[in-house]
Amino acid sequence: MTKRVNRMIELIMAVLIVCMVGANFWQIFTRFVLNHAADWTEEFMRYALIWLTMLGVPYAYGKNQHITIEFIVDTFTEKGKKINAIFTEIVILVLSISVFIVGGIMVTLNARGQVSAALQMPMQFYYLGVPVAGFLMVFYTVPRLMELVKQTKVEQHMTERKAA
Repeated sequence: MTKRVNRMIELIMAVLIVCMVGANFWQIFTRFVLNHAADWTEEFMRYALIWLTMLGVPYAYGKNQHITIEFIVDTFTEKGKKINAIFTEIVILVLSISVFIVGGIMVTLNARGQVSAALQMPMQFYYLGVPVAGFLMVFYTVPRLMELVKQTKVEQHMTERKAA
């Protein structure tokens, strides 16, 4: 399931990047060749970048390509590293659920009835990226957390068997 979601996110992000490049070229062409810049391109690129970010963060996290600072964690014992990893995943899960629920409700309510200036699209569509990112983070965090807990239990069980 994760692979399908990754492929879908990759495809959406690739389309967004291609559309952003096309819009940027159109903006340059209309500004310098036609002497009348297109109104919609700046707004489109702004919101496309927001969506690209909102999809890119969970995508990178899901592929374990996010930025980490490991010099402190490297000083921990193996057990300490596992506890830290579980704690980190729990914090990420809580924050992601908060973003998904609270952020989603707040931006949806704040944007109700508003339309974008140039594209005349409902602002809720643009802000929908916040709960989508929160949902995707939860989607990637839960299996990772479950796997860490399972590994910890197996290792603990093996340690107890060796001690007995």
